[in-house]
Amino acid sequence: MDETIAEFIRRTILKIPMSEMMTVLEAWNFLSESQLQTLNLRQRKDSLAQSVVLLCEEKCASLSDAALLDIVCTQVHRHQKIWDVYQMSKGPGEDLDLFDIEQFKSSFKKILQRALRNVTVSFRDAEENAVWIRIAWGTQYTKPNQYKPTYVVYYSHTPYAFTSSSRLKSNIPLLGQELEGAGQAGRKVHQQEEMNLDVTELEKAH
Repeated sequence: MDETIAEFIRRTILKIPMSEMMTVLEAWNFLSESQLQTLNLRQRKDSLAQSVVLLCEEKCASLSDAALLDIVCTQVHRHQKIWDVYQMSKGPGEDLDLFDIEQFKSSFKKILQRALRNVTVSFRDAEENAVWIRIAWGTQYTKPNQYKPTYVVYYSHTPYAFTSSSRLKSNIPLLGQELEGAGQAGRKVHQQEEMNLDVTELEKAH
């Protein structure tokens, strides 16, 4: 496992209160139950963080795995962040109940990475048709900064997305454009599926 990933996981563990540690690690669903049982929650947090890192090394944790841990941690402590609401436009005749969330995620990631080469995007599905998005921003010359990400909570059956206040204000207009583009892609897929279904039913009728 890369040293930068190990440090990323270590820092994330240090942010989690000991009383919530097992809840977060279980929700992360990366370490096995037997691995979790080896953790001593009575030791100092820095020692516990190192123990978690060693377990992650056994499983060859990736940057994507570490990012998911950070998303879970943020979900648990979402009340500690300031959130801005973003309302997307809805085209005439578009039904928000017809939405392909997997197409939305695929389109969002492709569009954002096309606009900014150095950016990492991670997703985690949540309750109430919500998807959490974590964006670590880089520049043309620097790698994504994993410690200053932007979080987005997007509710697929509504025109609303909530974004954590970003220190990179210049990226906010771009983020809005990508949400619009990916949202339209998610709806178009369902519209196409419905059209295909209608054609099939007509063929059966004849």
